[in-house]
Parts: sequence; structure tokens; C-alpha cells
Amino acid sequence: MTDKNNQFEFKMPPKPKAGLYIDDANLYKRGKASGWMTDYKKLYKWVAEKNTIVYARIYKGRPKYEPAKSISEALEKYFESIGYSVTGKNLKKLRDNLAPLGFRNKCNFDVEMHDEIMNDLKDVDIVYICSGDSDFIRTKNNILKSQKRIKFVAYENNCAWEIRTASWYVSLDSIRVEVERFPKPH
Repeated sequence: MTDKNNQFEFKMPPKPKAGLYIDDANLYKRGKASGWMTDYKKLYKWVAEKNTIVYARIYKGRPKYEPAKSISEALEKYFESIGYSVTGKNLKKLRDNLAPLGFRNKCNFDVEMHDEIMNDLKDVDIVYICSGDSDFIRTKNNILKSQKRIKFVAYENNCAWEIRTASWYVSLDSIRVEVERFPKPH
């Protein structure tokens, strides 16, 4: 084990076993701010080209009211059909006087993601965390202590500097051609 640019290097098998963990709220919000969205099916394929995916998990807030509730349920079924497990919980409404309706929806999965990654770690060689949230630095440190590898995958805009400036970061913008979601023609 050596330390190169803050990334611990471990001997990896030719096709490492991987865990792919997507913070849907983070990627959705950052994608909108970037002007383009990530296609999770294409992202799965991108990771699978280099790895054997053992776990693929999406963490997603669930709206309580229609029509958003039905759309969310259909999305969850789609995600499951393309190989992901979905962990969800109800969105919370937080008062926000700057929001058009006077509130905004919020759902945070940092604890659930950390716990599931740590539980899955024994079965994988590398973890892909699709989030630019610096709350996952502790998760990264635990992964490295376990002599596993990690890659953060996030949009360049609004990715925490602690992640963006490190060798364990992959910019979605750098792989946009491979993972961009395009709207279906009507």
C-alpha cells in the first residue's frame, strides 16, 4: 500500500467488484444547475465497463402527493428494472419564504448511504459514491482504512473542494458524452 496524491493504491483485480451508490437528490439538483442531467442507466454501464457491479443503490426522496407520487413510484420501478436497489423515504416540507410556494422539499440520505456502504464493503474492491457532498469524507476515510478504493462521481459545479481537488474524484462533466440523459421525443 502506497500513498500517491492522497489516494491509497492497493493491488486491484483486473475487473474489481464495485458498489455504486447514487444520492439522487444531490445529482438531480446539481444536474439542473449544470444544465444537463445524468442518465443512471448509462452511468451504471460506465461503471460496469471497468468493474463487476455487486451493489447498485439509489437513495431517493418520495413525494407524498400526486402527481409527483405516481411519477416517483414509476421512476423507482424503472431504476429497479435496470439493476438498482432503491432506498427511499418521504420528503419533508421545510418552510422557505424564498421558494415560489413558500416551502421546499428536503430529504437527506447521508446516514443511510454511509451505513449501507460500510455493510457492503466486505464484498467490494471499490466504491463509487455519486455525490459531491463533503459529508462523505468520513465514509471515504473508512473505506481507505479498510484497504478498499473509492471514487466520487459528481458534477464540477457545486462539488465540495475536499472532493474535487483529490485524485479519488471523477467529474461527471469529463464523462458527459457517455452518461448524459437526453429527453425522449414526444
